[in-house]
Amino acid sequence: MQAELIEATAADWLARQDSGAWTDGDQQALDAWIAESLAHRVAWLRLSSVWQRADRLSALRAPAAQAAQAAQAAQAASPAAEPAPRKTAATWLPRFSMQRIAAGVLLAAAGCGWLGWQYAQGPQSELYATAVGARQSVALPDGSVVTLNTATHLRASVTGSGRKVWLDDGEAFFDIAHDEKRPFVVTAGEHRITVLGTRFLVRRQGDHVSVTVEEGRVQIAALQNDKSGKASEPTVLTRNQAAVASAGNLLVISKVPKQVEDELSWRRGRLVFDQTTLGEAAAQFNRYNTRQLVIADPAVARIRIGGSFEANNMSGFVALLKQGFGLAVQESGKEILISK
Repeated sequence: MQAELIEATAADWLARQDSGAWTDGDQQALDAWIAESLAHRVAWLRLSSVWQRADRLSALRAPAAQAAQAAQAAQAASPAAEPAPRKTAATWLPRFSMQRIAAGVLLAAAGCGWLGWQYAQGPQSELYATAVGARQSVALPDGSVVTLNTATHLRASVTGSGRKVWLDDGEAFFDIAHDEKRPFVVTAGEHRITVLGTRFLVRRQGDHVSVTVEEGRVQIAALQNDKSGKASEPTVLTRNQAAVASAGNLLVISKVPKQVEDELSWRRGRLVFDQTTLGEAAAQFNRYNTRQLVIADPAVARIRIGGSFEANNMSGFVALLKQGFGLAVQESGKEILISK
């Protein structure tokens, strides 16, 4: 019952947000509700994703709009035949009840859109999502394990004929079961990563995609042809290699095992820095916390630090900055300003 109540509340917020009368106060109240618990945030992320993929229910709204236009045209053509206005049950419903009905319609319609999307992707298609600061390990039907990092959205379809994953946003580590007959394919933005059995990391931020291989080999290729119209040549990455892809360009980097290990430390809830600028470290912390570090002074942002830190312990990290570097700290709402 508690889960159903959370889902209904999230749907109610979505309906109100889409009503056209959204205010700053409404946004603040929504932010507060989301921050109350991980369950609230996950429900909000899931329903928001469904709402977007259903194209905001435009397919359901169009027939209603067309019917309304047809009714208006008929009334304009035959004014004498227009019946006297009569009150319907909806006339007597209070505003709050109408919002609840809208929320219920959202849940039902979004559910239909989600089921339709699942049918198109395959019978075993699943959606997985993590909130800010959370991580989740998912065991797939083929024996592969996918670990989702903070604020990640991922879809998976594993059947007898193929193994496919779509990384819509965020970061995930893949430990893939070997299967020569069914290559494992990860689509991230405009790039496709293909493997048979290996361990690798994929991170996506919009059009920017990075891949790091811990073990085995992976192949990365652009989905679209290059500017000359030729198909892009796939690039093979091996152990301790990484690729950064963006806007049709791909850069391959060789790393030492320690660098790869540090990059994967988030699986233990840690962030490891080695001569990392404070600006880069702050950006990493901001991925895992609702409170955000803000460094306006370029000189402060260039300070280099090292060490191992708990990803969710923003307060501890800030305390060390004060003690170790004598930096000033000022909190303002959800922002923590760091300065000299």
